[in-house]
Amino acid sequence: MSYEIRAKEWITDHDVKQKKLAETFQITEAMLSNYLTGRNEMPVEILVKLARYFHITVDYLVGLSDEPQPPMRLREGEEKLVEDFRTLSREQKELILKNIHFMQEQNQR
Repeated sequence: MSYEIRAKEWITDHDVKQKKLAETFQITEAMLSNYLTGRNEMPVEILVKLARYFHITVDYLVGLSDEPQPPMRLREGEEKLVEDFRTLSREQKELILKNIHFMQEQNQR
């Protein structure tokens, strides 16, 4: 899928007006329209601005990845938690998740 199609999908899906984006990127609405229709090639700077605006990766926009967001980076110690969690039975995982939700509710009080 081309970057024009992916960019247009994100703009449409998030109900963002091209006029607003053009103003945000400090370009004309006509320039943005030309980029999105493929009439003009989108400069890297605009691709980067689009990615930052929608909190997605440039790799996703240009079709190098099917994942819009980069993989989550785990902090020190979290990898071990994930590894240990994967060794548990389904029932044990459900119990752990219930405990986590309970503790989150307690923290919000």
